[in-house]
Amino acid sequence: MIYLDFVPRSQPASEPAAAITLVEEPGPDRRSRRRAEGRQRVFRAAVDLFIERGFDATTMDDIAERADVARATVFNYFQRKTAFLDEWSAGRRQYALAAVRAEHLDDHPLPEVLDRYMIELARLSTRTRAETVALMGAAVHSTNVLGNPPLALELATFITRARDSGQVRADVDPDLAGLLVATGYFAILTEWIAAEPAPFDLESRLLHMVAILCQGLSS
Repeated sequence: MIYLDFVPRSQPASEPAAAITLVEEPGPDRRSRRRAEGRQRVFRAAVDLFIERGFDATTMDDIAERADVARATVFNYFQRKTAFLDEWSAGRRQYALAAVRAEHLDDHPLPEVLDRYMIELARLSTRTRAETVALMGAAVHSTNVLGNPPLALELATFITRARDSGQVRADVDPDLAGLLVATGYFAILTEWIAAEPAPFDLESRLLHMVAILCQGLSS
C-alpha cells in the first residue's frame, strides 16, 4: 500500500514548493519505518539537486552525498536516475486523483472530472514552478513521455466511465481519447516551462484544452 507524502522544502517565499513522493506505507516494525524514511530522504535530495544543478549534471553519487547515505542505498531505492522522474510524475497524478476522489466526482459529468483533475495539476505546477521546470524538462528530454504514458491510462478510466453512462459517444476509444488528453497536457506544460516568466496561465490553458476535447467526445 502507498500513501502520498507532501514534502515542504526550502524555497523563496515567492515560490512555495513541495516534492510529492509515493512511499510504501511503513509497517509496524522499526525497520520498515526506517526504510520508508530513508527512501523519502533520498527522493527529496534528488529533487533538490535536480532543481539546483539540473538533471543531467546530477549523479547518483551526488544524491547519495546529499541524502547522507551510501551509493548502494540510492540504487536500492531507485535503480536508475529516471526512476526519480517516474516517481515524481506518479506522485502528481495521485495528488490530482485524490482531489477528484475527495470531492466524490467520479460519477459527475466528464468535463467536470477532467477540469478538477487538470486544475489540481495546474495549481501544483504553478506553486512549484522551479521544481516543475527542472523535472518536467528532464522528463521530456530523458524519457519517452508519450510512450504509453500512465497519465493516459488514468484519464482513460474517466472516459470509459463517461462512455458507459452515455456521456460520450459509443464509438469513442477511451484509450485513444485518454492519450489525446494526456498529449495535450504534456504539450501545454512543455510550452509553459519553456520561458521565464511563465508565458500564460497554465490552469486556463488546460481547461480550454479539456473543453475542446470534451466537445469532440460528447454524444
